[in-house]
Amino acid sequence: MDAGALRARIEEHVRRHDLIPAGGAVVCLVSGGPDSTCLWHALGALGYRVSALHVNHKLRGPESEEDARFCREVLGAEVVEASGGTEAELREARYSFATDRLRATGHTASDQVETVLYRLVSSGVTSGIHVKRADGVVRPLLSVWREETEAYCRAEGLAFRVDTTNPDTARGLIRERVIPALRQLHPAAEANIIRALDAATRL
Repeated sequence: MDAGALRARIEEHVRRHDLIPAGGAVVCLVSGGPDSTCLWHALGALGYRVSALHVNHKLRGPESEEDARFCREVLGAEVVEASGGTEAELREARYSFATDRLRATGHTASDQVETVLYRLVSSGVTSGIHVKRADGVVRPLLSVWREETEAYCRAEGLAFRVDTTNPDTARGLIRERVIPALRQLHPAAEANIIRALDAATRL
């Protein structure tokens, strides 16, 4: 893994979509996983004024508390709490904090593929994750694959947390069973899904 080359790709994506002002301040919404840890470290290394915010949903008992401790002590994150609710409600709760500041999430190209597939089968919609939400939340890692964020963390000696409940979610099912099956059909399945989305192809 060439960490510098990955940071250059992230910077090109940020500049092309005008996500963060050059040298500007940004709050990284962090879970402690490899994606948000990569986001936090890479943006800081690129010269942005980075801070971090972790929302503790308290859904996994001691594991949630350990995630919060990791984010606070290792990433320097402010930790807030928002418990209960559906997956959608919890997601919106995460976006209800620090609304007066520019915020960034660690969504990757892998998340993009999973989102397109989930929306397609659940509602017939072929839209994906927006590079910038209407409320200004930005996604600097959408050109980076999940495997690359993990490799980046290892290359930079960065510890990260692993959410053991991920396989139990709808996204976990897509990640663990659907995408491997698609790769068997064609090794470039994920890249082709992204390409179709970028080309605004209608099914």
